[in-house]
Amino acid sequence: MADTYKKIYIKAPFEVSIDDVPIPTPGPGELLIKTELSGISSGTEMMLYCGTFPNFTLKKWPQWTDYPVCPGYELVGTVVAKGINPNSAPADMKQLDSLQPKSASITNSVDDFEIGDRVITMGEHGEYACLPAEFCHKIPAQVSSEASTLAVLGSTAMNAVHRANIEYGDTVAVIGAGILGFLIQQHCRLAGAGKTIVLDMDDARLEIARLAAADHVINPGKEDPVKAVMACNNGLLADRVIEATGVQGTEQMALDIVRDRGRVVLDGWHCKPIVFEFGDFYFKEVELVASRAGGPESGLPYAYVRWTSELNVKHSLDMIAQGKIKTDMIKPLIFKPEEIVEAYELIRNRDPRLGMQAMLKWT
Repeated sequence: MADTYKKIYIKAPFEVSIDDVPIPTPGPGELLIKTELSGISSGTEMMLYCGTFPNFTLKKWPQWTDYPVCPGYELVGTVVAKGINPNSAPADMKQLDSLQPKSASITNSVDDFEIGDRVITMGEHGEYACLPAEFCHKIPAQVSSEASTLAVLGSTAMNAVHRANIEYGDTVAVIGAGILGFLIQQHCRLAGAGKTIVLDMDDARLEIARLAAADHVINPGKEDPVKAVMACNNGLLADRVIEATGVQGTEQMALDIVRDRGRVVLDGWHCKPIVFEFGDFYFKEVELVASRAGGPESGLPYAYVRWTSELNVKHSLDMIAQGKIKTDMIKPLIFKPEEIVEAYELIRNRDPRLGMQAMLKWT
């Protein structure tokens, strides 16, 4: 094994480099992973690439306050080394014996992995990644590396579905038929939605949504979304609306198509101010909630926080493995690491060749 590896940095707006950095040695509880694929985020990475990420100015949140930044959010690779398990001794659970099941957290440890295991994890663009084992999940043999990448974004979709608080039989409208909306609509169905309606301005994406079993698709650029939702829902508006674009104006559309006392979930990242007519929010008594990427942090007590980000990833991967989340209609556009700027520019210019997913191939 070499002493250094290639890693991608964004050092200023529109300034990207591939640097040689030392290959780390995994510490206690960590895995060293040799990367096969890493997914490119068309949302977050574009903000980092273009310099529009609000926290560069606000500096209110812990992640990404200034350049340089290491972009990337998901990768598939092979375990090549692992550290010791810092918690190898069995925990004393006597004080929790009254709680059934045990009120411990549920996380992976290094003991759950062997050298050579293929894993999916959250990670940055680089030839190697050294990460806590709790962030990693073994990929079932029947799941391709490309399909497995959808489990990480699937955790964001799952968190939105949980935040929507869907009840059995609910009609759920999803605004946005990109890769996130594609996953949300399917998880909504698994969560008990009786009807799913997908809205997008792109007819090609709506056709993919239909192939993924959306009950109805609507192009708001061609028909009135309120009338269209009511027409396909027995004259009623949607019980739940999940906005998955981050595009200004979709928040108002969400309020327009949700029923009285319905719930709207904002899952897309909005760089511009949220703007909507207060009267629509007020007179409908709408519940308006946000949903962050992935979900609550890993390691929280299972009995109190049922679905953490890592459990969301694991369940998403299970659903892909069981064929309950369809992935075969998604054909990612593959780039070499040295083509990262070309990939960013295609995303920035909304080039139709890009499709719905882009990724870097490292091996």
